Amino acid sequence: MAFDEGLATRNGIPLPIQCIRMQGSYRRNRPVSQHYHDYTELLFGLAGSARVYTGGTTCLLNEGELLLIHPHEPHDVHAASESCTYIVIKFLPKILLAGEHTYPTYGYTLLLTEKTVGKQCLFRRKELTSSDLPARFASLMEEWEGERFGYELSLRADVIHIFLYILRRWQESNLPLATGVVGGQGEMISRALAYVRANYADLTENSAAAACGVSRTYFSRCFKRAMKVGFAAYVNEVRLREAERLLLTTEKSVTEIAEEVGFSTASYFIGQFRALHGVTPHRYREAGLQARDGQAE
Repeated sequence: MAFDEGLATRNGIPLPIQCIRMQGSYRRNRPVSQHYHDYTELLFGLAGSARVYTGGTTCLLNEGELLLIHPHEPHDVHAASESCTYIVIKFLPKILLAGEHTYPTYGYTLLLTEKTVGKQCLFRRKELTSSDLPARFASLMEEWEGERFGYELSLRADVIHIFLYILRRWQESNLPLATGVVGGQGEMISRALAYVRANYADLTENSAAAACGVSRTYFSRCFKRAMKVGFAAYVNEVRLREAERLLLTTEKSVTEIAEEVGFSTASYFIGQFRALHGVTPHRYREAGLQARDGQAE
């Protein structure tokens, strides 16, 4: 099973941002040991290739390419060539928020934590050629390793710049939370999203509307405009994402997981999970275990 890596520290102090330069070489039949954490993780290839295991799937990260891994998403990285070097940037999504923030800023930050279906997370070299992202990653490592006065501010600035690039690519794909909300509706949607995250296993659209102090009809209309999906469908996605994590990080049965995340029956959960992933929860878990045991290439 995947394990919780916890927060990184430097000189005994918990870190909101950590930068790591990784080097390795290909080892045949090396077992996969997936981990997860509260950080959003960015991988940037410098040389060679690395195979990245996320849940029950894999992808190849090559030189000049960028991969985003969401918080709490089980993953592991192995060298896939004789010589492999890549940069790991881990940051807590909350670093994007100022003390006083607007709804759009909150929405942008939420995009980092939401594993939305169809969201682009792997950016190929040809997409990044005309950007300054390679220079930004170089700057991050230089500041991290040099520890010059005020380097923490420089790290935050570079991370925000990289995320802005990713965010604008997502906006071009018409992902939710970038448009569709005006005025005070934004604060209501922020409260609604926080309510769902805290109560996804046991809530209704009526209870969410009540928590936001508005009628269900008004709530339903505003929520769909903002999220590009109805409330029930959004809650279903949140429950399925949590189920993915539990399948890979615990030994709980499928029935126990279905009940814990809020599905009425195990059979309904299995059907919804298969519709999203193309496999049953049991097979999804098996794929993750096979990768961990070095059986997945």
